[in-house]
Amino acid sequence: MASPQKTVRGTLVDDRGTWTVRGRVYDPATGKTRQRAKSTGFKVKDHTKRRAEEAMREILAQWEIEANTAPVVHDPLFGEYVKKWIERKSFKLRENSVKSYWDYANTHILPNLGHLFIRNMTLQHLQDYYAEKLKTLSVNSLRKQHCVISGALLDAVRDKIIPVNFADYVEFPKAEKFQGKAYSAEQVASLLNAAKSEGEPIRAAIVLAVCYGLRRSEVCGLRWQDIDFDAGKLCVCNTVTINGDLRLEGERTKTAKSHRIIDLIPSTIPYLQELKHAQEQNGIPLDKVVIWPDGRAVRPDYISSRSRKLMEKYGLERIRLHDMRHTAGTLLSAKATMKQVQEFLGHEDISTTANTYVHLLDEDRKATSGIMDSILQESVFCSEKCSESVGEQRCQKL
Repeated sequence: MASPQKTVRGTLVDDRGTWTVRGRVYDPATGKTRQRAKSTGFKVKDHTKRRAEEAMREILAQWEIEANTAPVVHDPLFGEYVKKWIERKSFKLRENSVKSYWDYANTHILPNLGHLFIRNMTLQHLQDYYAEKLKTLSVNSLRKQHCVISGALLDAVRDKIIPVNFADYVEFPKAEKFQGKAYSAEQVASLLNAAKSEGEPIRAAIVLAVCYGLRRSEVCGLRWQDIDFDAGKLCVCNTVTINGDLRLEGERTKTAKSHRIIDLIPSTIPYLQELKHAQEQNGIPLDKVVIWPDGRAVRPDYISSRSRKLMEKYGLERIRLHDMRHTAGTLLSAKATMKQVQEFLGHEDISTTANTYVHLLDEDRKATSGIMDSILQESVFCSEKCSESVGEQRCQKL
């Protein structure tokens, strides 16, 4: 059913010497009246009232047309805002992060939500979308998608397309915290011996990962100019990442804190010097530390896959390449302070060091159990032993 027409009424008045139309636009649907006024441009002193009345009729007719014509409002699709948000972020984020956002958008977000008009979207749309995606994707994956979705909706709020960012009210199930594995010192020795048997470039990659705690992007980005043998320093200041067939070399690290200087570990220096000398002898221009014998660059994903095969070949417990970084932090934590471990690994926040990367080894857990056992022997459980030996007498230790 069509909405009732809005009506316009008006009169001609002398407004400081000029004939002016004062009118009212009445909306029967709401019962509200809006006042309007417009000058005809004719002066009262010039005896132009008849011409002013003709102008008034034209003005009132125009007002009526405007009142009953729906304004043309651009009703944007959600997909438009998703694309704009990623494009805007591309000037601030690393190329690898932007590529990941585009992958999430093109694979998941746009096919499912991109066709919706933002004004018609509700919290339920997002809840239904996430519920469906949870059948095949992890909570952490959805949280990354949510960053894109929430950012796009926030831009729509700023443009006054929608009043609030309802993505703020999405409820996610609690994600299971991933626990990485860490090798013991004995397992590290076995891993390094296996890597030595395999040769380059996997040996260099594993030495840098498990001894220095470098991420695989940092392993591939390390250059000889970043290692100062005279000063005994190693600078972590470059990365190499891969997205599809795209190789991305960065003059910066994952975070500002990841850009760090590490003291060279004395036992690794002879090996690193021999590696550099071998590359020079082969006539390879000195650039990246981890390279193929013919000088070609090594892909980060190759290091991950090759290390898995090495573990299988030598019967070692299978861990991720990133777990070698966990291992470095765990072994250090036995004797170093948490602050030292944070600086060594290049964590932005010390809580990351304490809660995520450093794991108790079996012998540490046994030691903890032994400490608790000694405490209990001196308190609660002692009373049971004492009651057996001295009858009803109270244990003197309690």
